[in-house]
This record gives sequence, C-alpha cells and structure tokens, in this order.
Amino acid sequence: MIAHEFKQLKYYQFESFCEMGVRHGIFTRLGGVSPAPFDSLNTATTGGDTRENVTENVGRMFQALGLDISTRYDGWQRHTKNVLAADAPRDMSLPPVEADGLVTVNPNVTLLERFGDCVPVMLYDPVVKAAAVCHAGWPGTVDNICAITVEKMKSLYGCDPKNMIAGIGPSIGPDHFEVKEDVASLFRKAFGKRYEEICDLSEDRIRLDLWKANRIRLEDAGIRKIETAGICTVCHKDEWFSHRGDHGKTGRFGALITLG
Repeated sequence: MIAHEFKQLKYYQFESFCEMGVRHGIFTRLGGVSPAPFDSLNTATTGGDTRENVTENVGRMFQALGLDISTRYDGWQRHTKNVLAADAPRDMSLPPVEADGLVTVNPNVTLLERFGDCVPVMLYDPVVKAAAVCHAGWPGTVDNICAITVEKMKSLYGCDPKNMIAGIGPSIGPDHFEVKEDVASLFRKAFGKRYEEICDLSEDRIRLDLWKANRIRLEDAGIRKIETAGICTVCHKDEWFSHRGDHGKTGRFGALITLG
C-alpha cells in the first residue's frame, strides 16, 4: 500500500487501485478531534464518542480525498450477510441500514465503512465501473461476505470477476488472531481442506490468518488480482484502532471508495 498524509491525517491506498485512478483511502486513527480512548480520527459513535466529533472526523477524511461529504453512503456493520446497493447518497435524516457490504455504480456516491481489527475488503470492476467495500470480520469471513458482495455486483451490474481487482486492507494479523475451538470449528467447516492453509497450531494455540482466508474467498469467487496490505492493527496501535489490542475500548477507522 501507499501511505499519504494530508494535514495531520494519514491514510493508505492500494497501488493497484491507484493505477486505475480509483479514489479511495483507508484512514489511520491520526488527525482527528476525538479524545482518548477514541483518539483521534474515530468514525463511530457506538463506543461512546460524540456525534459532533465523528462528524468532524468523517468530514476531514472526505476533505483529504477532495470529496463532497454529501456523497456519503454508510451502513451499520453488524457482522451480517447483508450487502446493499447504494444507488444514491444516504439520507442522513434516517438511521443507517444494517449492511456489511456496500456496492455502487453511481459516481456521485462515496462508500464508507468502519473497522477496528476486522478486514476491510475493497473491490473494483474497471469494465463496468463498479465499486464495493465489505466488512469481513471473522463471522463475515466464515459466512463469505466477500463472495456475497461479488455475487451482488454480478447480479446487479453484470460484473465479471475476471475483470475485477480486490484489496485486503489493514486488520488483525495472523500473529494476533488467536481463537478457541468453538471459532476454529466454524472455520474448519467453512474452509474444509483449505483450513490448514489459514491455521497455525504452534505453541499450543490456535491462530488464524484472516488475510489468507479472505484471499481464498476472493479467489474462489473468481478474482485473480488481489493486493494485501499485510498491516496488523494490533501490532501498530499507534496508527490503527484495534478492538483486541485496546481491550474493547477504542474507536473505529474508516475506509472510503468512490467512482467519482
């Protein structure tokens, strides 16, 4: 990924997306107005931060990419299988709809999702000119939110996965995602023979690789060009909010993508 700075903000972009002129960014926790433990570019009120702080922070992200905040469409991530088509900006007078995947072909829409260890996955079809972002926490990885999002793009817009590119953003890395047998059994069932590729049983612990797991999901969905950030949010809490690293009391970082 390529790191950028705008004023006090720092964000990252996928090289492959930049080569195709896609405006996007996965923003670190730096450069916002929220106080500890949400310091400082927090994009969610769910942990206890104020709406005023979050609104200011989101506005700064849009400004960094030269985007109009009125193009914003964001969902409420709840580890669901829901993927929504954002045909127009969200009516901010209404609460967001539960959705862990967002897709669009409208250049006047900017998709926004929030993360704090879960895996941000971005998708782009340069032929159809369609974009998507999905929130692949461990439940979403098991439920294959990536494939559900790809299927939504195929059914709505006629996208061909062979033309698409994908980016797997910063999240909890394989060195820190330790699970118990109840979670491991769900992955074992979901991935079958490929479970061994994502599981590390050394040191009498079960650790899973969500980056590799989502790459497998994307490859199985037909996508061949996949870029992985390889940045662990737990290892780099100085730049990223980490639910596990901060013991649950933390903010959420934002990811934006637009066709505009």
